[in-house]
Amino acid sequence: MRPRIFIGSSTEGLTVAQRIKTFFEPEYDCYIWNDGIFQFNEGFLETLLKSASLFDFGFMVFAADDISKIRNQEYDTTRDNVLFEYGLFLGRVGIDRAYIIKEDKVKIPSDILGISLLTYSTHLVNGTNVPSDNFETQLSTLKKKIDEKVALGHLGLLPSTVIAISYFENFIKLLADEIMRQGSNIKIGDKTYKSARIRIVIPRNLDADMKRQATMYFRKIHFESCPINTAHRSYPIYVESTQDNSIKDEAIIADMPTILSGIDKAIDMYFKIGHIGKTHEQQLTEDRELNNFTRVLSLLISQDAYCREIVELVNDKNEPI
Repeated sequence: MRPRIFIGSSTEGLTVAQRIKTFFEPEYDCYIWNDGIFQFNEGFLETLLKSASLFDFGFMVFAADDISKIRNQEYDTTRDNVLFEYGLFLGRVGIDRAYIIKEDKVKIPSDILGISLLTYSTHLVNGTNVPSDNFETQLSTLKKKIDEKVALGHLGLLPSTVIAISYFENFIKLLADEIMRQGSNIKIGDKTYKSARIRIVIPRNLDADMKRQATMYFRKIHFESCPINTAHRSYPIYVESTQDNSIKDEAIIADMPTILSGIDKAIDMYFKIGHIGKTHEQQLTEDRELNNFTRVLSLLISQDAYCREIVELVNDKNEPI
């Protein structure tokens, strides 16, 4: 579940767009506008609106494609549809996730003069304008910026960030506090443990009924459902099955966040579902939101002293995330 980047450009700017894609591809899923994003049976604007919701970042290549006459002076300007795409992504993903990669001689609208820009120069190779040799050095500066953004939670169009915060504050943090409070005498159901760890299982995909998915998963790995009491309320949790003696060394308390069903329902509402199954756009959106949920949750866990010691995130194959 790698972050996704949309790269927009004119046809003439494809050489630059491909250089950007090649640079970021080892760590990001990159799509240039001609990578099959625009569908034959959809309008251009409709596809763009959907695309802006499917990506974490938007890079727009402002190449010197046109000449515009402004107040009797001629300037090199970018293609108007690329400027439009930038504005659309700016509104969808935010000012810190939509970037302009501009050829140095291109004049840009005064309204975006304060925006951080990456500027490059070009030279002719076999009749084609290609970026200068230090282009990748400039891209590395941009990569540092977006690497920082990826490490932070993002309050996007769909509710993954809010759901992650709610799940952490109302379940993980309270459970971790209770485990640390009980020390070496942790009571779960009718058994007592000397210590405990919390294992949060992140599913590979979202189901409409996450409770059933969680029940089937824990039944498959032979975890038992038990109650645990905290200072706030009693929670049903799943604990690793053990032998019958009453005192154990360590409990593995596992939970699959069924609250994720809220994301699944939000995606259905957003795409106004009138069919069975998932379209490619739905699946991309689901992956993006599940990825963001996991990132935000991991960040919250790492910032809490108790949780940092006893909480782990795994996938549904029990592999660490």
